[in-house]
Amino acid sequence: MRLRLFICLIFWPAAASAWSVLDSWADVVLTQIRARQPLPILTTLDPALTIEDAYSIQRTVVRELTLKTPPAGFRADLTTPMGRARLHSDRAITLAILKDQWLNNGATILRPASSKLRVAPALAFTLGQPVRRQLLRVSDAWAYIRDVRPAVLLLDDTADGPGRLQLQDLVAANGGLARVVVGSPFARADPQSVDAIFLEMLRAGVVVDRAKATNVMGGQYAAVRWLLNDLLVRGWTSQAGQLLVTGPLSEPVPAQVGSWLVDYRDQGKLEFTIGDSPRGAPNPLR
Repeated sequence: MRLRLFICLIFWPAAASAWSVLDSWADVVLTQIRARQPLPILTTLDPALTIEDAYSIQRTVVRELTLKTPPAGFRADLTTPMGRARLHSDRAITLAILKDQWLNNGATILRPASSKLRVAPALAFTLGQPVRRQLLRVSDAWAYIRDVRPAVLLLDDTADGPGRLQLQDLVAANGGLARVVVGSPFARADPQSVDAIFLEMLRAGVVVDRAKATNVMGGQYAAVRWLLNDLLVRGWTSQAGQLLVTGPLSEPVPAQVGSWLVDYRDQGKLEFTIGDSPRGAPNPLR
């Protein structure tokens, strides 16, 4: 009801003359986020919404949510064939990581009862310096990276209302404001060592997933190069210390309650816990 009322107010003639349509959709998304409500499927409300429209909405949403501090980093999504097939996409996408979405090793995440929370292992790269130009070679990307870390993506694409989530919806809502759990830097950050990573993800001591680093774009530094170049295309400004997550290394699995461990073999481990949110409590993921 809150969403329907807000949309009616936005498109009342007086309001429509004050805002552009894309600014209006950004306000819809922001209203849902700030109210900790499921995100709207904009493509159901506006079937003509394009991917570039969605990126424009995303920029407005992220700008409003980061008035005091810049994004903590950026992440790619749909960087594997399975991920793209799920949303019928022929491209990867770029999303911002907000400061309160960055969690440390050992974090406890409360799962809302009605959410579709899912978990996927990943790799995170810390920028050592800003990137001001397009990178032509994979080796160019390596020169900008300070360290590489284990990471886990907590994805929740719970949506408000009927309809199926489309690529534009995911971009406009900045990926549903997922969380990322990040561990300590690996001892080795060179491309050969990073691309050789094979991991297992366990819940309560039972293996629930296995993945390798090269699942993403055939190589991690190739994915970093793509992400850094796309940030420039999208008009984002990178900074030293920001986090770059190259995307899920495998298809996300349901976030069942319990203790989780991601074992990167000789590179390190990452631990976190999923718990149930008290019934009726606000969605802690938003």
